Formats: sequence, C-alpha cells, structure tokens
Amino acid sequence: MSVFFALIFVPLDYYIKKMKNTIYLFIGFVFILSCSDEAYDSNTDNSNDTTSDFSPSGGNDYWIYDVVSSSSDVPEMNFTATDSIYISSVDENYFTLNANNNGVANGSMNILLTNGTISKTPTTLVFDGTIDVPQNLLDLGFTQDLSIENMTLLNLEASNNEEMFVEQSNFSETIDIMGTNVPVEISGRISTKKINFYANETINNTNYNDVFEAEFALNISVNGTFSVEGFTQTIAILEAQDVMKMNYYYVKNIGLIRSETVQTINLSPQLTGLLEFLDIPLDFPANVSIESIEELSDYSIE
Repeated sequence: MSVFFALIFVPLDYYIKKMKNTIYLFIGFVFILSCSDEAYDSNTDNSNDTTSDFSPSGGNDYWIYDVVSSSSDVPEMNFTATDSIYISSVDENYFTLNANNNGVANGSMNILLTNGTISKTPTTLVFDGTIDVPQNLLDLGFTQDLSIENMTLLNLEASNNEEMFVEQSNFSETIDIMGTNVPVEISGRISTKKINFYANETINNTNYNDVFEAEFALNISVNGTFSVEGFTQTIAILEAQDVMKMNYYYVKNIGLIRSETVQTINLSPQLTGLLEFLDIPLDFPANVSIESIEELSDYSIE
C-alpha cells in the first residue's frame, strides 16, 4: 500500500523537544491565485508543447530559489533560506534532482522533488518517491511504507480544475504510547490538480509566457482508541482536514518558478478535551499554520 503522510515537510525538531510522547506520532503524521484574463485551456492553445519544454533536464541545468517561511504559531518556522537545485542524474526515461551542498532542501516543493525520481511523457510529468520514516516514528512502532507512486505533477492534456492524480489510503496501526498500545486509524487523500494555463502572467515581479499552475493537496484524518478509567473510547485526533496545500508554477523553457505552501494542523476538540480530563497540559498550540514561498531568483538551462 502506498501511504503518504510523511509528506508534511515541517522539521520535527521543535515538536520533538516540546511535545509529550502521547502526541509525537500524530504530529509526525501531519508535520513530516487569482486567474488572469489571458488564461486559456491547455487542450487547445499549447497543443504543440511537451513536458520537456516545461521541465528541462540537461545535465548542467540548475535553479536557485529564495525560500521564506513564516508562522505566528511556531516561531522556529520563521526563516529565510536559499535552495540551489540541480540535475543529479539523467536517464533515458527519468531524471533526479539534488539540493544544496548537503542534499537537503529548505522549501516544501523542493523537498518533494529531491526525494524521488521524475519521469516525462510527451504530456505528463510524473513523480515517484519514497520518504524515510522519521526515527521517532520508528521508535513508536510505525511500520507503514511512506511512498508515492505515479503522482502526476503536470499534465498538458488536463482541463482547468481537473484532478491529475488522486490516491486514497486507509490503514490501521497500533502504537506504543507511554507503555500502552493505542490502536490508530488513519485515512488520507493526496491529489494534484491543474488550476490553469496562462498565455502571459506576472509572477515574482516578472512577466512570463506559457505558465502552468497546479495544486498539490493532502487531506487526512486520524482516530485513536483510548482506555480511560476502564472504558474504551475512540476519538478523533485529527478531524478530516487539508494539512497541506501547495500551489506551484511551471514555465515553458524554464521549469518550476514558484511554489506557495500552507501547512495547517488543528487538533480535534475531542483530543484537547481528553488531555484536559487526564490533566495532561498541552504546551504547544492546538492550531498551527505555517506558510512558505519558494521563488526563483536565478537559473541556467543548457
């Protein structure tokens, strides 16, 4: 089964230091534009384009992005950084990307793209990747495979607002929390959708031709079964919610030029009420929002 909950790319360090073990697992699950008048449907105007036009993969190609992250809820997530993304390997059917000197990207979209392989057909750009299970989840007994297969990032034949990829997953896990086995039920839906295709659009204060805009979305819910004073109760840890939405823009003959990501987590009232009943203080925000932007500042295409 292909499961995708580690795709929330907020660093875990803050939560590992601040949260009690009863919450580690669930945060791990969750934290691992306006249209222009010149927009048009890709089924007609750009019929001669191929995905190679929108995703160059020459051996010496590179892209440099300014990354800005902000959050009023998690001060540690207020930072600026630079991502240098470059072609790592090229095969007849796919290519891979790498980031910076240490191989670790700072921006959400760049983290995704550098953690797998990218393949191209004449009309689609497809991502396949496996996400390493964080050590704190391994320690808690999390065993699910964290992978994505055949996720379409770009489809030149898609209509505006058409979903290009959908994957739904439901699974059960039993987690050791403070010496107690807690059954957990996780449901999720990951999708990509074409938003629009622009003949001409101003982005990053620059005017671009042939812009493909799409959206990545991750929606999950988590329920846990707890024993409290001899009674068994199943409550929502996370009610169904979009924990990540990412709008990204590809431009002909350049590649990815911008990504805008919003990551949120809203713990359920049932969970916060149970913690209060058990006199377990919640020493972190029950509702968290983090926004980040990756903006192309320089590039070189062969």
